[in-house]
Amino acid sequence: MRVRHTARARWLVIAFLSFVIAGCGSSTPPNVKSSQRGMPKNVGGVIEEKDFREADVELPPYPGESDLTEFRLRRNSNNRYYVDIKSIAIGPDRVVRYSAVIKSPSGALNTSYEGLRCKTSEFKVYAYGIRSGEWTKARDSQWRRIERSSADFRFTLYKDYFCDIEAIAGRNEKDLIANLKGNPLNNITDKNR
Repeated sequence: MRVRHTARARWLVIAFLSFVIAGCGSSTPPNVKSSQRGMPKNVGGVIEEKDFREADVELPPYPGESDLTEFRLRRNSNNRYYVDIKSIAIGPDRVVRYSAVIKSPSGALNTSYEGLRCKTSEFKVYAYGIRSGEWTKARDSQWRRIERSSADFRFTLYKDYFCDIEAIAGRNEKDLIANLKGNPLNNITDKNR
């Protein structure tokens, strides 16, 4: 009788431990995000984005030669790449907008006015420059993924000058201009490479 009582006690202990171990799993379903205890929703300076609403966009003045600041791609290129520093703006929607100019060795120019979302690694072209020094609105203006390529100038702007992971790499436009100009106090190139 004592043997049966001991076997029953062992079975009860095993059943109890199995129940306790099973209860130690997550109490929230795996597809539901729970907030961190004691932490605000916006952790690390990255603003939580619930419903993205793009701000109204006005095209800036066409880039002037004296306002262009050159930046280098991560890969060697025969083209030269510039941003019009007067066009750099951080919108209330947390989009960095800028005019980009690409010069080929033959002198051909490609000019565009674009937006870059650090949070989602996306870009959008709003307008293209035309020969008369004016803008023409882009026909299919929509958000697209930035190609992760050292030959893509948008990836270089995203990774080395305008973004720090998912956040904007500066408090304001002056910080982004300093990043482009290579101010060692604000340059994020070494941190992100």
